[in-house]
Amino acid sequence: MPALSDTLAQPVISQTSPPDFSVSLVQRVRSLIGRGQINAANLLLPTLQKLCPDQADVALLRLEIALARGNLAEAKSAIDQGLIESPNNAPLLVLRARLNFQNRDMVGAALAAADAVIADPANPSAKSILGQALLELGQTEQAAICLRDALADMPTDMSSLTALTRAAPADAVAMIRAAIAAGSDSVGMRNALIGALLEASDTDAADTEIRAMTVGGLADAQTGIYAIQSAVKSGRWTEATDLFGKSTAHLPRHA
Repeated sequence: MPALSDTLAQPVISQTSPPDFSVSLVQRVRSLIGRGQINAANLLLPTLQKLCPDQADVALLRLEIALARGNLAEAKSAIDQGLIESPNNAPLLVLRARLNFQNRDMVGAALAAADAVIADPANPSAKSILGQALLELGQTEQAAICLRDALADMPTDMSSLTALTRAAPADAVAMIRAAIAAGSDSVGMRNALIGALLEASDTDAADTEIRAMTVGGLADAQTGIYAIQSAVKSGRWTEATDLFGKSTAHLPRHA
């Protein structure tokens, strides 16, 4: 799943603090959380609290840090309390949905995400988690609708792309190609395209992308796994065995 910072709405700035600096500091903390630098992010919270004592972002950032540390009980309690005070707070509802998703409570995740979409219809993160939860519940068509809407606003979101690949692989291929053509070209996106092509059983196109990445020096371990999968799907067993042997040649052998 994506970093929880990606699910939050734009910061709510207190009128009693310097707007530009507080926005920058909120973004800095979220960036640290997204990179896994949780302790550094936590150290900045007291400063942010002093600058913006009434800012809702501080509470949301505390929740993110609690979740990143795996303190789910504390996070759940804080979310529940926050929603008692502000039941239509879309970022909190999205966090509840993500927490439920992590706990494999797909019904709870779908309900919280749906409430978030109602509270903020333009929130792509709410649509994404709703789509992912619906997919796990077997509601494939509805999931695809939510995921396409989410990706229209955040076309490189990997959790959404991965879910759409399962729900509607042809749509995922089209959206990934469009994102790459628009400039969002990376090893991750290229691998996502290969995965979607394989899910759509288009092994010829997948092989073309794999060769292009290999020739360009961009192929990584995931690309290698996809190469094996493509060979297996195509019935090229000798090639699959050879690729597997090469990919595991560096591993220690046991007598």
